[in-house]
Amino acid sequence: MKMNLKPAYRYQFKNFLKGSAVFYIIMAFIITAFMVLSVNIGENSSINFGGYGLSVAIYMFVVGIVYIRSDLRLCLQFGISRRTAFLSELLSLLSISVILSIAGELVTASAQAVASGKPNVFVFDFYQLIYLGTDRVSPTFGQHIMSAFTNTSLFCSVCIVGMFFSLLFWRLNKFWTIVVAISIPFALNGIPYLLVKLGVNLNPLVKWIASSPFCFILTCFVIAALVAIIDWCLLRNANIKAAK
Repeated sequence: MKMNLKPAYRYQFKNFLKGSAVFYIIMAFIITAFMVLSVNIGENSSINFGGYGLSVAIYMFVVGIVYIRSDLRLCLQFGISRRTAFLSELLSLLSISVILSIAGELVTASAQAVASGKPNVFVFDFYQLIYLGTDRVSPTFGQHIMSAFTNTSLFCSVCIVGMFFSLLFWRLNKFWTIVVAISIPFALNGIPYLLVKLGVNLNPLVKWIASSPFCFILTCFVIAALVAIIDWCLLRNANIKAAK
């Protein structure tokens, strides 16, 4: 495993990096267009932008669904074990999450610097909205670091959850794949409703997570660890077939 981990990680990391670079360029272009628009905005109008973190989270969820199967097939073709391929996949997505988080702080900080002289223009990210409030004050360097940690934990967890759905569908036949795919949106809406009907109070948990970024980071990494264990259980005995 030690001999094959480095080449497997190098390939998967480059694979992640190419797609992430394209996505980041698109996001940077959107933010640049936003800032150009904000220069000419009137004092009687206001404009807000805070979609970087959530946009990357959605992207990482899709990445988790798409990349795992092709990466595993290629690794197995070169004699790399499932365990090594899975571990290198986790290390790759962690590395990309860190890079996208840091890159996001750079572009967000640049946009905030440009908008600092315009009180009707507000640039923020997930961390600032939840833990710093809507005050139009640019975060400090330490707060940018904490924001990067918060985003990294979020990106990792959603990517591993995306891997779960991909590996789950891999283990199911066509009939159950359709049933589960149709059931997912109903489950996402029905489970919270069922918990409310059963009298389960989730407010203390939500308040605890929102009380500190460390609570949020811990929650995300706990979810990531638990789902990663489930992912490995799905993968270790999966019948890996060639792509159709």
